Amino acid sequence: MTEPGHVGLPGVDSAVLVVCDHASADLPRWADLGVPASVLATHVAVDLGAGPLARRLARRLGAEAILGRFSRLVVDLNRPEGTPGWIPEVSDGVVIPGNRNLSAEARALRRALYDSFHAAIAERIARTPPRLLVSVHSFTPQLATDPAPRPWPVAVLWNRDDRAATRALAALRADPAVPGPVGANEPYSGRVLNHTMDRHAEANGIPYVGFEVRQDGLETRDAIERWAGVLERAVRAVLTRLSEPCVSAG
Repeated sequence: MTEPGHVGLPGVDSAVLVVCDHASADLPRWADLGVPASVLATHVAVDLGAGPLARRLARRLGAEAILGRFSRLVVDLNRPEGTPGWIPEVSDGVVIPGNRNLSAEARALRRALYDSFHAAIAERIARTPPRLLVSVHSFTPQLATDPAPRPWPVAVLWNRDDRAATRALAALRADPAVPGPVGANEPYSGRVLNHTMDRHAEANGIPYVGFEVRQDGLETRDAIERWAGVLERAVRAVLTRLSEPCVSAG
């Protein structure tokens, strides 16, 4: 039996469940991606800073958290199974030789990690449905394959259900600790890439917030702590205001 594809952190407050798909650059013992170790220290392999940020945010909220245990180069937990990029052969111009021409057995190992992560989220929701799901990601300031600058220090992503996103955007835009413009479905859109929240939040009618924090703001422990405070305030504002009417996000 393969190792689980997730790490679960207990919480004392069931109102919020924190999820982080791309929390780790670790590889399972059986995975040989054929890339230099240096690649695993970049945004190609992991959402840099997102795992520590998700852990700290969950602790501040007293919330349970479920984090991806392995690199998204092994399997991308935030994409539908079998779609392009689910087991990436190229990521931001970096070729991943070990993901090409996989055997059925090798794909089954990747699928087991993927299923473990999503089963853990589904089980938690079935056991104690949260009032809010919170997804934590980070993004690189500049892609190698698309060098256009990304000016947003933080952004909110959503697909169809914008109940929580609207409140989160308002809270972030009003927070003097946010050092720049707040992105709305930037640097990419939740209407395009939102699988984990589509599957577990939108499909169950649970409000959710997808946070994206730019990686250069998460390079130290103090910086992560500051952003955890910003996101905590936004989450608490969302919880307070969910029963109030709102206008669409934008």
